[in-house]
Amino acid sequence: MRPFWEYRFEDSASLVETFDELPFWSAPFGELLLGEIELRPYELVLDIGSGTGFPLVELAERLGGSSRCIGIDPWSNANERARKKIQVYGANNVELLEASAEKIPLGNSCVDLIVSNLGINNFENPAAIFAECRRVLKPGGCLSITTNLFGHWKIFYAVFEETLRELKKPHLIAALKAEEAHRRTARQVCDLYTHAGFRIRKTVEKEFKMNFLSGTAFLNHHFIKMGWLSSWQKLIPEQEWEDVFTGLEKRLNSHAKSNSGLNLKVPMAYFEGEKTL
Repeated sequence: MRPFWEYRFEDSASLVETFDELPFWSAPFGELLLGEIELRPYELVLDIGSGTGFPLVELAERLGGSSRCIGIDPWSNANERARKKIQVYGANNVELLEASAEKIPLGNSCVDLIVSNLGINNFENPAAIFAECRRVLKPGGCLSITTNLFGHWKIFYAVFEETLRELKKPHLIAALKAEEAHRRTARQVCDLYTHAGFRIRKTVEKEFKMNFLSGTAFLNHHFIKMGWLSSWQKLIPEQEWEDVFTGLEKRLNSHAKSNSGLNLKVPMAYFEGEKTL
């Protein structure tokens, strides 16, 4: 088996057939989202970054036939899996749009509720997404999102920085800190809302734990490799991957041995904003 640092994500239909992030990552955020949204008979609900259909299909089924729900995502293979779920579950009030949220193919002021579970925070230009959300929402319409916040996997990033210092590569630390800091604070997310013309109605902050027996287990987990490894690889010249990632694995294992495992915390939050006039 090749070492984890050589992993390359390859999008394919066969991958999506086995892809299900719910138990590992999306479920805690989705639970928070579904627990905070006010359920009422909306005419039209839009899920930004609907992926393979969670929480789009779940929300549509909870609303029942009283609402029409649309998922928007540019990921073709994920949309195909979502379509299969819609067909198998008989969720007749759901449809999909294969498009970018930076240019939503809907008219002005036609949507009652927009949700995004770990979606908007992953886009390169969230300000543009918020502006599009405001455009398509009706006056008084609601934008409800969940996101991970700054402080995500704090122990991991501390050990990563320690590794770079011990390997005498301090010149790489600034890029590591920038990668860690791109996750916003709750205040910064609220600023995205207000700058786009929304009034914050509710914020709920929580955290959950992700525990691994060792650094080796963490770094070789399929979803860690799929979702995060590429961003770490970009920080380091490829010819230095083996040196840096071997050192990182060793130090994570040492930390885990001394602390009864690698115990990571993920701060998360639910935000709800109303479109102002």
